[in-house]
Amino acid sequence: MKKVMLSALLFLMVLFGAVSCGGNKELLIWVGAESVDFYAAKMVEYVEDYNATNEKEFPYEVSVVGVDSSTAAATFLDDTDAGADIFTVPHDNLGKLIAGSSAIAPVQSEALLTQIANDNPQSFLDVIKGTVDGTEYTFGIPYVAQSLVLYYNTAYITEEQALTWEGIWEAAQTANKNAMTLTEAGGFNNSFLLLATDATDHSTTLELYTDGVQENCYALGDDTIAKMKWGQRFFMDENGGKAPSDSGWEVELRDEKTLSTIGGAWHYEAATSALGEDLGITVLPTFTLTADDAYGTATEGTVYKSGTFADTKMFVIKKNSNKAEYLEDILLFLSSKEVQEESFEQAANLPAYKNASTEFEAFEADTLDAQLARAQVEMFAWGISQPFGYNSKYNTYYYSKGAPDLFLEILENEDGSFSTDQAIIDQLTIIQSLWTTGLRPE
Repeated sequence: MKKVMLSALLFLMVLFGAVSCGGNKELLIWVGAESVDFYAAKMVEYVEDYNATNEKEFPYEVSVVGVDSSTAAATFLDDTDAGADIFTVPHDNLGKLIAGSSAIAPVQSEALLTQIANDNPQSFLDVIKGTVDGTEYTFGIPYVAQSLVLYYNTAYITEEQALTWEGIWEAAQTANKNAMTLTEAGGFNNSFLLLATDATDHSTTLELYTDGVQENCYALGDDTIAKMKWGQRFFMDENGGKAPSDSGWEVELRDEKTLSTIGGAWHYEAATSALGEDLGITVLPTFTLTADDAYGTATEGTVYKSGTFADTKMFVIKKNSNKAEYLEDILLFLSSKEVQEESFEQAANLPAYKNASTEFEAFEADTLDAQLARAQVEMFAWGISQPFGYNSKYNTYYYSKGAPDLFLEILENEDGSFSTDQAIIDQLTIIQSLWTTGLRPE
């Protein structure tokens, strides 16, 4: 009976957003909608511990509210006064939040800075910092990670076949299906060829805002051209890959018109619904250049591993919050490796903690959740963090100036428009110009 009453009480506190009683002033925290229950419960725990340790009540009423993390930065900037004291954003939103005089506060606590430095991979440490008035600060506190993986139909594709696009392609030809359907054609979910690296040494000539510099973009390397040629063969084949259809990738998986898709953790529930017991999850496959794909130094037989953006979601702090003296201690708790492990176990949030795959027992479970976690973590070695947080223009130039559509045009090669190496090079030249200037070359 006591457990039922406690569960009911927690539900009501989450429903109304209030997770502590300590005053009439609100301390507001935004997290993803899928994580509200978990972090509301953790803040109940935090406040109870604070009260016991300090022998006084926490001075604010804490509200944990679900806000879409991809739009949280824009929502916050629309009305910073009404915005949360602590909120969640993908790291590539950092540029817009620190533009001008900055709307968020840098981390000042030595304890929190030390935890951030000790607990996170270098790829995350590189993208949570920003420069304001000539000084570099740490602004982000990583606590969730994400990367792309392969969802596939185990009724048609074996574990061994799933390791290579050629194996999946062979399975699709045997069954007269499509090997893969993109979840969407944008520059994130359709980045597996662009971000692919040499499977032996991880090398690539691709540059995307290297060192945060706008001009440091390069899409004309021999390997990039060869990867586009391979992708073109794959997408032009009747049993190969295909762009999203009007029916959607979920329906195509369910109806067995296609055998796999590339997606993130946010596609997991839909993939599970589509394939049920036939769902397999693994790292993104390799592919091997043929004589038809080879170009320059990218020779026949070269094996590439499909790439991904391997990102972090991070907490950031409202600038000039009147609760500032409490916020960093809360974040020291919420971003700790212990809470990250609980978040994975209870809310399926992939930890940002760099040693999660070896230290968290939950990763060893024989479950689809654990398979998804292991595949995402393994893809970190074959991915890069989105390098768009240094400047708010970079995200726009990469995603919103037309470059993703131009990539898809190469792959689909409608009317044979990109059947020559030069046509591919010309298209990549336009893409490179869009990345660096936001404009097509004159």
